[in-house]
Amino acid sequence: MDNVRLLLVDDHWIVREGLKMILESSPRYVVVDEASDGDELVTKALALKPDLIVSDLKMPGASVIDSCKVLKEQLPDIKLLILTAFDESEDVFRALEANVDGYIMKDTAPEQILSTMDMVMMGYSCFQSKLQQKKKDKLEISFTDREQEIFELIVENLSNAEIAQQLYISEATVKTHVSSILRKTGQPNRSQAVLYALKKGLVKVPRK
Repeated sequence: MDNVRLLLVDDHWIVREGLKMILESSPRYVVVDEASDGDELVTKALALKPDLIVSDLKMPGASVIDSCKVLKEQLPDIKLLILTAFDESEDVFRALEANVDGYIMKDTAPEQILSTMDMVMMGYSCFQSKLQQKKKDKLEISFTDREQEIFELIVENLSNAEIAQQLYISEATVKTHVSSILRKTGQPNRSQAVLYALKKGLVKVPRK
């Protein structure tokens, strides 16, 4: 299993040190650098292009949620895990809309933090159980207009390349939106996302 290059972000040095102790218990994760505010988060992430960012939510500098949006646009393969003491609904919803891959609390057991990181690196969306219902409640109204448009073309069985051609956008942009759709529906692939969406009435079966 390849090592995961990780950027650790928290404005409290003691918290970063504690997290590093947890990470050092697993040979898989390598902390390549640390950041202490929202501005450093973006600057160091763009420079280092880590595989995974584990970040606090509320810090000095630029908004972490806004920074996550920027990073997902410029580094679509990067994984983002929020590790925070805050679980207000608005924070959870904004993280979901920013395509964050995971959102867990700082009082989570060390082994569960590592397990969540493993799941995120496998491509799963991981929101802690007490936040999961909030996430589900938001799903049906969380799609952007572009995501809805692309989702309906997925239902018509168009490939990413065909969708890109029809909408006059790049295939990379389509892939980013598809990843967001899978994350928001909580499904592992396009086929299951379509089945889920049809069942929930989020999209309609195309007319022949």
